[in-house]
Amino acid sequence: MDTMEVPNYGTVVVCPYNNAHQILAERLQKHLVKCRRQYPNAKITACPFNNAHHIAEQELKLHTKTCPDRGQMESFKYAIASTPAPPPQAAVYVRSDGTTVLATAPPVEDVKLDDDENWDDMDAPAYNPAKYCANNLIIRKATHKTAAEKRQFYEDERARHEMLKKGNA
Repeated sequence: MDTMEVPNYGTVVVCPYNNAHQILAERLQKHLVKCRRQYPNAKITACPFNNAHHIAEQELKLHTKTCPDRGQMESFKYAIASTPAPPPQAAVYVRSDGTTVLATAPPVEDVKLDDDENWDDMDAPAYNPAKYCANNLIIRKATHKTAAEKRQFYEDERARHEMLKKGNA
């Protein structure tokens, strides 16, 4: 993609779908989505390393070899640890049936998974938001009520708040 610096405007990029489109670099992604829909038969594909690179299909192979974003993907894909892992130590393990085995790791059958947590067997009571609000200093709003019902609701709320304040004091 061709880029150029326009004074008092910013970096401008030429659209791969239509050369007449000159877009600010910050808006390129949004424009490419719209332009791709507008030109469905264009033989243009997105780069596997950077989705903002839309390249003609016949140039894609060359682009993937020279793409500036390829290095980032390669370094992520083939990351090398800074310190090598120590070699595994052989040890004697006793299986559940009583036999022993010399291995670098415990036998798979004896590895216990930490799956003893079961949320279905909890003895905690169910949460009732209406009950919680009624017993705490929560400001509630009267909705979907007539004017008389709202007046009564707010009178009851004032009384509830006073009672809860006296109980906490």
